[in-house]
Amino acid sequence: MDQQTISISMPPFPSFIEGNYITFKAGQNHEHRYHLGFFDLIFVKKGTLFLREDGKKYTIHENEMFILLPNGEHDSWQPCEEETSFFWMHIYTTSRWQQSDFPIRFVSELPIPELHFHQKSYTLQLPKLGKIAEPDLIFDLLNEIQRSTESTRIDSIWYTEELFLKFLKYIDTRGISKDRVTTLAEKVHLFLAEHLAEHIDNNRLSEEFHLHVNYIARVMTKVYGKTAIELLEELRIETAKQYLIHSNKLIKNITELVGFETYISFTNQFKKMTGMSPKAYRATYKK
Repeated sequence: MDQQTISISMPPFPSFIEGNYITFKAGQNHEHRYHLGFFDLIFVKKGTLFLREDGKKYTIHENEMFILLPNGEHDSWQPCEEETSFFWMHIYTTSRWQQSDFPIRFVSELPIPELHFHQKSYTLQLPKLGKIAEPDLIFDLLNEIQRSTESTRIDSIWYTEELFLKFLKYIDTRGISKDRVTTLAEKVHLFLAEHLAEHIDNNRLSEEFHLHVNYIARVMTKVYGKTAIELLEELRIETAKQYLIHSNKLIKNITELVGFETYISFTNQFKKMTGMSPKAYRATYKK
């Protein structure tokens, strides 16, 4: 199972463009497309699809979902071997997004005021390929979204968007079946991302997840190729990069936001991992 994740910055929220339910007969291929400009989400209800994206082959089985990228090239790498039915959904976003081997935490580029109550920045995490945890629920929801687009009522667009956001919330890391090790690793990763500003060490993780520090270390190394503390350092620096590029926050404030105790420790670690100081990084990459 491909473990890649597609991370999408919010707000703004992705928009539902269109969707449908289609059946391929045995011997039928998915048509060749490239640079669609929107994500193509596929949910196989029956049979198997054999898709290729940018030269990489994927096999999507019954009760699995798959996401094709907006800027990629895709087609079938072999025809369907049996009758195959699936939902497809096109969604569009103007936000930053990235496909990677583990979830990435984005800082929204929207000019959100900081002096008053404001909408929180969030990163939507969607699996590239995964098994649907509750297929009956997800297929019923996809059916309802499809029916809502066929309505002639003027206000049906609001109902469609309501269903679409409910659907996104469901598949946002939670609607996909994963083995216990991967699930634990992603829970630890999410905990780290949500508590960057706090003091976190192996003892705290052990208390939080009621597991021995050595076991957590083995799990994180197996899934992410690094320990939780190594991943935490990486998350802090990556988040700091985004604050430097996409906000006007003072560097001393960014130091606190990403959990470094002193300005000096932050700048030293930042330079160690990027090869330049935070100030130089901002001057080089800020739009």
